[in-house]
Amino acid sequence: MARRWVSALLALLLCPMLRGQDAYDEWKGLYHRYQQNVTASTPAPRGYKPFYISHIGRHGSRYPVSPGYVGNGLVPLAKADSLGLLTAEGKRLLGGFLQLDSASRGVYGLITGLGGSEQQAIAMRMASRYSRVFTGKDRDSIACCSTHKQRAILSMTNFAAALASCAPRMHIGFVAGEKYYDVLCREDKAAPGLKGGSRKADKAMAGQFDFDSFYSRIFTDPVKARSCFRSDRLMVETCVTNGSVADYMGITDILRSLTPEEFRIASSIYNAKQFYQHCGSAEQGEWRMHIMDPLVLDFVEKADAAVAGNRIAADLRFSHDVGLMPFFSLIGLQGYDKRLTFDEVNDYWNSTYMMPMASNLQLVFYRGRKGDVLVKVLFNEGESSIPALGPGPFYPWSTLRAYLINTIQ
Repeated sequence: MARRWVSALLALLLCPMLRGQDAYDEWKGLYHRYQQNVTASTPAPRGYKPFYISHIGRHGSRYPVSPGYVGNGLVPLAKADSLGLLTAEGKRLLGGFLQLDSASRGVYGLITGLGGSEQQAIAMRMASRYSRVFTGKDRDSIACCSTHKQRAILSMTNFAAALASCAPRMHIGFVAGEKYYDVLCREDKAAPGLKGGSRKADKAMAGQFDFDSFYSRIFTDPVKARSCFRSDRLMVETCVTNGSVADYMGITDILRSLTPEEFRIASSIYNAKQFYQHCGSAEQGEWRMHIMDPLVLDFVEKADAAVAGNRIAADLRFSHDVGLMPFFSLIGLQGYDKRLTFDEVNDYWNSTYMMPMASNLQLVFYRGRKGDVLVKVLFNEGESSIPALGPGPFYPWSTLRAYLINTIQ
């Protein structure tokens, strides 16, 4: 019985996440639960064996990041309610925010049970697919590094615990702190340049979103209600972002306050704002991407040490969307390799698939019989590429290394 239960659990954890379950899923963006990128599995050339994995991942699905974030919707709606300005639909929306706040107290910013399961499943699939990496005689250690944020630390420990159960002979070491945030994320260095994205989003929302229709469902007097909140764009955006998080927590009233078309419009504008602020914006220039230069060096230096023959089987890093997006843009990962204007973003890039919760990059190193090294590129566990270097998913380490160094010159 116990053996059957374990087999069933493994089957659940090893299966890919399903995509596009309802009309809202396509544009949940950064707040979508993890989606595994399911692709074919190209075998390595004959004679090449995996020996090392270099990884970085976003934390798993989390609670709202802070009370203030939920407060962007809760506070103005509560004020409008006190003034008798909420319709029945508005009261349901307020009730959704109250539920979300209640469910998040004491755990704001931390990962949910779902987020822990996402990390465990990724680790178990890694161990299953690349068991040779974790059973070789020459390597007996795994190095885990996280930012100081608790959601990243908890993601790291969930990942490592699952990996340890599959690779019990491995010694797993942990480090975390602000020192590592300054390599793995560095969003604080970008803060002064992020306001432009909000201005772009304000303009786009004013031209594309039907506020009158939305407000007429929520407020008995939309004109008076506008005095309760700071901006039209923020009022709708908080329903998009908090509603997407609440949805995977089983709270649906926030998300469903928007029609599918309203959600698509608002979410696509938020999507474009995120790309403008954190990716390869044609208008912003490349300054945002180059904030992540130290992370490129970290990948190169640790891989060099592994190739040279240290005892590390895997370097595992745990960070945040605002660290991964500019890093992926800097290295030109497939899907992040275009330089797009704000108006072009939604034709090419959707964070629902490009940066859901627990997004990850895995570089799997293979050594050939003559000692040469190939690297397989995996994004969200599916085969990917660096288009500037050709189709992939395999590249000689010498070629990929030179390319990575060149990106920060």
